[in-house]
Amino acid sequence: MREIDIEWRPLGISVTAALTGDKNPGLAELLWDALPYRSLQNHALVSGHHLYHLVPDARLVHTPAEHKEDRTRCADGTVFLSQLQHMAVKYGPLSEYLPAAAVGHVRPEDVDALRAAGRACWEAAYRTKEPVEVRVTRKGEPAAEFPLRAPEPIGHPEVQRLITEIHDEVERVWTDPPAEITEVHAGRSPSRAGSYDQYLSTLVFVNGETRPLGYCGLNGLLRLAQDPSVDLAALRRITPEFTLVPAEFLGYCGLGRLCEFVRRTVDLLDVVIERAEYTALIRELALYANCLNTWNLHYFPWRHGDEYPYADAATAAVPG
Repeated sequence: MREIDIEWRPLGISVTAALTGDKNPGLAELLWDALPYRSLQNHALVSGHHLYHLVPDARLVHTPAEHKEDRTRCADGTVFLSQLQHMAVKYGPLSEYLPAAAVGHVRPEDVDALRAAGRACWEAAYRTKEPVEVRVTRKGEPAAEFPLRAPEPIGHPEVQRLITEIHDEVERVWTDPPAEITEVHAGRSPSRAGSYDQYLSTLVFVNGETRPLGYCGLNGLLRLAQDPSVDLAALRRITPEFTLVPAEFLGYCGLGRLCEFVRRTVDLLDVVIERAEYTALIRELALYANCLNTWNLHYFPWRHGDEYPYADAATAAVPG
């Protein structure tokens, strides 16, 4: 049985999980192959007592699950993988019954530690805004380095140059806060976006555009690129329709680097003559957008949820 260690820094908490592989052997193998890695830990904001983070392997986006189940019925400690490029771990009650692909389970003796990590990660996301780095390794194989895998050389020189620039930017902000995100969340957008001299609405709209640009637009294009019934000409045609409008709006709000990368991608589509070139470019761009989304979700002022508790709830701030 393959086992992995999941460690949350700076919490000083780690757990061991077994990759069972009985229900989703292909996904379990993919995760094993991606190890070791580090990522920014996020906490679910809608579904309940759930931790998730980006896995730096885009194959998750287009690898189908062999079996899915209602996560609300799964035991605490269940480990999931998703086409949002996430590894997620349930540590308590969930309301989101949407089916998910389980690949393993935290060992029973570590579930209490998992719950402690979950509560601490909620506090970090909801109040303190202190980033929590998660490190995932093969048990018994500690890693001294956690580099992101560099893209393989491919295609037109200008396309390759852009792929390399995006990859370098992803590596720079993977577990270190992007300045553009922190500036927007400090009310220092260069355009001063936000009507009547407030920027809460800007934060809401940045959150509402970054997430679908990555999860739906770019991840969707990456999945379509694996479908032989969708030819390259069609991919080049639809890419601007899926990406330009949200990217330009986000550029106005303060995410200028993201906007630049999307515009340059669209401008280069005419020289992309191989499907592999297109896939490599969209893969890096999607990972960058999704990385910015993780940071934006971390810094968003969720503490205002205290002002909107359910009528029968004492507080929204502390998970049970």
